[in-house]
Amino acid sequence: MNFLMSVLASLLAVLPYTTPSYDVSVERNVVYATQPGYWDHAPVGEKGTVGRMLPLLKEQRPLDLKMDIYLPEGDGDGKRPLLLMMHGGSFFVGHKTEKGQVGWCEHFASLGYVAVSIDYRLGFRPSRKDLAAAEDRAFEDADAALQYLLAREDLRIDPDRIFAAGTSAGAMLSLRLAFRPDGPRIRAVCNCWGAVHDLGVLEQARTAILSFQSPADPVMPYGRGYPFRTRRNGLQPPTQWFSDVMYGTHAIHERALELGLRAEHHACPEARHRLHIDDEGQYTERFYEIRDRMAAFFAEE
Repeated sequence: MNFLMSVLASLLAVLPYTTPSYDVSVERNVVYATQPGYWDHAPVGEKGTVGRMLPLLKEQRPLDLKMDIYLPEGDGDGKRPLLLMMHGGSFFVGHKTEKGQVGWCEHFASLGYVAVSIDYRLGFRPSRKDLAAAEDRAFEDADAALQYLLAREDLRIDPDRIFAAGTSAGAMLSLRLAFRPDGPRIRAVCNCWGAVHDLGVLEQARTAILSFQSPADPVMPYGRGYPFRTRRNGLQPPTQWFSDVMYGTHAIHERALELGLRAEHHACPEARHRLHIDDEGQYTERFYEIRDRMAAFFAEE
């Protein structure tokens, strides 16, 4: 680990967009779209959250979808790279002000990026069809957020330097944005314990992929499998009834290499799903490693 950190420090010393150089300002709660949905944010890990949200599944209502835009101050008048960041939460919970999203956005804005954390539509009824629809809604929102940002001339975003990142469900959205056959090109994506439904999508774009996940992840498959398959009390949840098969970071990485894509994968030894935040809600060492490795990986693009 010490050797790797020294190599990383050497890279950071010579690459642009890797050293904090700017103060950061934030445009909070910017409405980027209005769409029908169940809800667009909910606390993660808070007791009683699911019970409070279930009554909202009766019907959809108009939602003002919001983002927080982190900006470098005093960076001149040139074009800026964009980092679009999406939280996790199984398309049921999560919000743009989660500690990890905020920390990464603040850091990347200090490097010179326009860094953006978005809320997107959440919630689904317990069926395979509605879970797939929830993912589609979230993807539509991520795309709408990207289109909104590119239309904001005052942000000075360089359309040739767009990056995406996310954790869990947010990583799924990042990968889906990056590997679609049309739309703005995503130069590189940071996939933190996410997955895809079909490895064939990697053939649709030339996006570089940086990935992090534990092979012992209890939530998302590391290779090919179904989510939430961890045995509890000797029983294995029948999640295959609600989800299609998925391909996690190791499967994605191997296929990316076969296709000649630039790819880097970190198999983390912790038997956890969320690697960047501990049980007390504080940053782990992995948060900083992901932050700095992501900055170096993106800078090389």
